[in-house]
Amino acid sequence: MSQENVEVVRAMYEHWARGDFPASFIDSDVKHSRIGAQTPDMEGEWRGIEALSREMVEYLHAFTDLRIEAEEIIDLDDDRVLVLSRHTARGKLSGAPIDHELGDLFTLRAGKVVRYDSYWDRAEAMKTVGLSETPSRDTGRGYVGGER
Repeated sequence: MSQENVEVVRAMYEHWARGDFPASFIDSDVKHSRIGAQTPDMEGEWRGIEALSREMVEYLHAFTDLRIEAEEIIDLDDDRVLVLSRHTARGKLSGAPIDHELGDLFTLRAGKVVRYDSYWDRAEAMKTVGLSETPSRDTGRGYVGGER
C-alpha cells in the first residue's frame, strides 16, 4: 500500500505545482496542522475539508507567484509519506522574496489524505519520523523522485 500512497502524494504535488488544489486527494474529515510557523497566525490546527480549504486559501493569499515543489518524496513504509518541499514566492504586502524548505507529513487511508502535518522546520519533520537532517538514498527508506 505504501507505493500507492506515494503515487497519490506525487499526483497531489503535481497538481499543486500547477496551482490546482483539488479536494479529490483529501478525506472529508482530514486533520491539518501547521507546526512551527514563524508567524503566529499561520500556526494552528484545522479539521475537515472545508476548514482545510479555507486555511489553504488564506495561506495562498499571503503570497504572489507562490510555487510549491516536492523536492523529495519519502515512503515511510507504513501509511505515511514525508515530502521535503520548497515554497518560493513573494510576500503580497512586502514584496519580499521567500524561499523556504518545509517538511510535509501525510497519513493516508484508502488512497486519501486523512492527516497533513506541515512543519515550517524541515529538520523537525525529519526528526519526528526518525530521519536525520541529511538523509541518504542508502537508508532504504524508499526515496522517490525529486530533482534539486
